[in-house]
Order: sequence, then structure tokens, then C-alpha cells
Amino acid sequence: MRVKDHYSNHLGSFYSWMVGNFDEKQREQESFFIENKVTPISNKVALDLGAGHGLQSVSLARLGFVVKAVDFNEQLLDELERNRRDLAIEPIQDDLINFLKNFHGKAELIVCMGDTLTHLESLQEVELLIAEISNHLTDRGKVIFSFRNLKTELQYEDRFIPVRSDETKILTCFLEYFPDHVMVHDILYEMKRGKWNQKISAYPKLRLDELWIVKLLSKTKIHISQSQLNKGMVYLIGEKVN
Repeated sequence: MRVKDHYSNHLGSFYSWMVGNFDEKQREQESFFIENKVTPISNKVALDLGAGHGLQSVSLARLGFVVKAVDFNEQLLDELERNRRDLAIEPIQDDLINFLKNFHGKAELIVCMGDTLTHLESLQEVELLIAEISNHLTDRGKVIFSFRNLKTELQYEDRFIPVRSDETKILTCFLEYFPDHVMVHDILYEMKRGKWNQKISAYPKLRLDELWIVKLLSKTKIHISQSQLNKGMVYLIGEKVN
């Protein structure tokens, strides 16, 4: 199943539950930006690519950015609309590359976080997205990427990952490895009318190499100033240079 269809037909309906308490997670995200000195310094425009229900967008707007929040999933953008309250955030439903191709401005900050990069359909799409990001950055503009490190293949029972559970839902992921991607099976048990009901859907995630991403960014004149690995997620912070 394509990623967009997986979110529309399955994951979008329980994504925010899976992530956890919005206010708590949003404060964590805002702290990340503050710790890494992410503040407006020029035109204040920030693009949040793969905005989801707004963890990054709300955090950036609270720090003074004017945010364009782009995502393909209508359910998550509806949640973002509620979460943004009166903050300077414009939700936009679109494919990321299509949005950038038709965006005629420049941003001083572009973030592509969560696991958005791995959701693209091919390495060629990753290259195209990064090229478009560079084209829309101001001089000395910043980029922030995060993506899950899927290069190391988990074995046997380690491929079953308990994600979250409570009295009404149990979510487990099963990972099936291929040379260039991982097929992620989201297995949801949901209590309805006294019975547990099972729903399963699967979608591919790209197995991205951090060094390859860094080289791509360098080719588009984006210099990586910071790299970190936290809870299996790679974080890259870079700046557009002449």
C-alpha cells in the first residue's frame, strides 16, 4: 500500500493517540528548537514539510516563525487546525515536492521531521525534495531533518515492536526488511462493544543512509553543522551557504 493510502485508510485515524499527549510532546519539540538556537532572524518564514498534527509547526510559531504546514493527510491537518489555536500557521494539504515546485517564496527555515523523508517513494524523490528545499532557502537559511535509522536490520522477535497500548487500543509494528526499504506492518487491536477487533495495514519506508543524505545536502550547498542520534532517530541541522 502507498504511504498516502496507509495514512488515509489506517494510521491517520489513530496517529495522534500513537504519538501521545500533544501538549507534552509539543513542549519537548519546542525545547529541542530552543536548545539548538532555532529562532527567526530574517523573514520569519518557516516551512514544515510533513507537518502531521502540528508538533513542529506549533513549536515554531510559538518561537516567532510564520509557518506553512504542509501534509498530504486531511485528518492530521484537521487536528493541526485545532492545535494551532490563534498561532501564525497556515495548514496546506499537498504533496511535498509539488508544493515546493509551486511555492514562489523563500524561507529562512525548512524542517522535514518525524519520519517524513523515509515516506518518500524512492531515493530519486529524496534527491528531488532536497534540491527543491535548497532552492527555497534564504542565504544562511537553516534546515532540520530527522528520519529513523533503518540501515541496521533487526532480527527474529526484535522485528515486533510494541508501540503503545491502553484499555481501548494496542498497537504493534512488525518490520519486514528488503534491500532498499522496510515494509512496516501496523497491527492495531481496538476494543469495540466488548470485543477486540484487529486492523492491519502495511506501507514501505526507505532505508536511508545518513552519509548519503549529508552528501546530497552538500551538493545543494547545505552544510551540516550538527548530527545526532536519539532513540533510533537521526537528526541533521544544516545551513545554506554560498
